[in-house]
Amino acid sequence: MTWLALALRTVGGWPVAGLMALGPTIGLVLVSILTGIGVMAAFRYTANRRALRAAKDSIGAALLGIVVFRHDTRVMFAEEWRLVCGALAYMVAGLKPLAVVIVPMVAIFAQIELYAGYAPLPAGESALVTVEAPGGELGVLSGAALTGNALVVETPALRIPAQGQVCWRIRGDRPGEHSLVLDLGGRTVEKTVAVGDFGRAVRLSPHRVRSGFYQTLFGSAEPPIPGEVAVQSISVEYPHAAVKLGPVSMHWIWATLIIATIAALIVKPILKVEI
Repeated sequence: MTWLALALRTVGGWPVAGLMALGPTIGLVLVSILTGIGVMAAFRYTANRRALRAAKDSIGAALLGIVVFRHDTRVMFAEEWRLVCGALAYMVAGLKPLAVVIVPMVAIFAQIELYAGYAPLPAGESALVTVEAPGGELGVLSGAALTGNALVVETPALRIPAQGQVCWRIRGDRPGEHSLVLDLGGRTVEKTVAVGDFGRAVRLSPHRVRSGFYQTLFGSAEPPIPGEVAVQSISVEYPHAAVKLGPVSMHWIWATLIIATIAALIVKPILKVEI
């Protein structure tokens, strides 16, 4: 599944990178607006509007029946069953447009996570680097050494055999994009580390992984670790970031959902969407 994650990462990276180049907040707002419009367009052109309308009418009638016949237990239960059936019919009618938008939304949201979910390491502050072995066996990682280009490795290796991990603490004093080099007895693997305030949106890569769908798509912006190298992942503990919308700070997913919902409600009557 790693190849699928790489394909989605490429597809989602094109539009997100272009919009984020305008600025992190502006880029996020524009991505959110386009997401809301895209969802409404998918419902407008792919949904079965007749089925959606019939399901909504059934739900409305059932709710009215529950209120009117609330003193008649038998009739009220029948109306509640009709309400459940109407809700299921509504969900089924919405599956087609959902299937149309789910793949591009996952690809785009995965890239937003790399731009807005994390912040570069503050200059002068320390962070944890964790290297994980495939299969949980340390193997050649037992003798691994870590060095940094413009990065200070502050501690010797801490080996955790029970988890198949080796950890170091690093510090970046100079702003910029730097490299860590993991030496496995002659074979090396590099990991990029961003330090300092770039003054622009930066796509960070908390992990560099060998394989795995989720981390390749949602946590990495670097090429996969070669299969012949006995390393499953190299991870840098970046601080989490929040999006500022005026006086309010929140996680990017909430900002995106709020803005996308507002945009969808605005274009809904314009596109004459049945939803």
